[in-house]
Amino acid sequence: MPRLQESAEAFRVLVIHGPRQAGKSTALRDLHRRTGGHLLDLDDAAVRAAATDDPESLIRSDHGYVYVDEFQRGGNDLILAVKRAVDRGGPHVILAGSTNFLTTPTLSESLAGRAVIQEIWPFSQGEIAGRKDGLLPLLTEAPEEVRHLQPEPLTREDYLVRIVEGGYPEPLALPSARLRRQWFESYAETVTGRDLALLGAARRPDDLRRLLVHCTALTGQELVHTGMGTALGLDRSTVAHYLSLLETAFLIRPLPVWSRNPTARTSRRPKVHITDTGLASALQHVDARTLASPQAPLRGPLVESFVHAELLRQRTWTDRPVSLSHWRESGGPEVDLVVETPGAGVVGIECKASGSVRAEDFRGLRAFRDRTGDTFRHGVVLYLGEHVLGFGDDLTALPLSALWATT
Repeated sequence: MPRLQESAEAFRVLVIHGPRQAGKSTALRDLHRRTGGHLLDLDDAAVRAAATDDPESLIRSDHGYVYVDEFQRGGNDLILAVKRAVDRGGPHVILAGSTNFLTTPTLSESLAGRAVIQEIWPFSQGEIAGRKDGLLPLLTEAPEEVRHLQPEPLTREDYLVRIVEGGYPEPLALPSARLRRQWFESYAETVTGRDLALLGAARRPDDLRRLLVHCTALTGQELVHTGMGTALGLDRSTVAHYLSLLETAFLIRPLPVWSRNPTARTSRRPKVHITDTGLASALQHVDARTLASPQAPLRGPLVESFVHAELLRQRTWTDRPVSLSHWRESGGPEVDLVVETPGAGVVGIECKASGSVRAEDFRGLRAFRDRTGDTFRHGVVLYLGEHVLGFGDDLTALPLSALWATT
């Protein structure tokens, strides 16, 4: 909250966006209580009608601060009214929305040079536990210090429960797995069948939901549009369009390929990750007991997506810019996640869905170290065990709970 308030006070426009039900409205109301001003909720039909008919009257300079929740429902005219108001020296405007401000189909105005953007995701594991999430900041500042982390001692079963529960605040408070599954299924139906449909972006919401379910089965794998289309009976262009919509709604996040050549990163296939493993687990009808089976095909991918999701959350409060990617050589070694900080080198992360770790689990990291040379800072294997273990000067095995550990 201090960072949000600092940004709200410093910049003319602050855009807070992220998945629906991730806590944006709560953050907006907390800011409003601190600063005062005018609060508008475009989920309210009357307010939405006013925003559509006369947006200029809502963004008035005498309010000091104007807060707009679910801004995307006001369309482009509302954003243009914000632009005109701030250009006239008008109020500070804070916009919160459940679609990506820069890729929402109904918005053509970007507010470039006027707005800063802050993502809000569902709870991180540190937020759930009331602890500070320490891994990503440490990897960007002093990766050699990871062996001093003090991870929470958890069993494999503890980890699997956290994975299937995810980070959305509301289902975490529900008393049973059955109720949480119902919540996630309704959530997926609402976002694909109403939110994105209201934007006029999906001709057939049922196909959009089918694609979301398909993505949950393929989480952690490379995106192959043709294969997805064949499996769902959709053409390639529809698959590409619907994937962009799911990304706009913060339900999936492509993970690009790491390369020394920045242009090469966009020419190779990214991986697709579901941004919350609770949602993925519910739509695939798996629970902690199911994932504990030796034959559970989704355990490894969900562990990998869980790590990716936690790093996405932590990235929103790190002081330095951080990029996330994956690395692979055709038919050869690969690394699940690459953390890169400009001027500070790269760190490789492998995710292992078992309670033990061996030297061969570092094969991809060693290959990546050989390819990157002096830019390689450290390699980490995150696994479902309890001990911090060294495998050489710059290779370390860490329990998964190191994600939210501190030194």
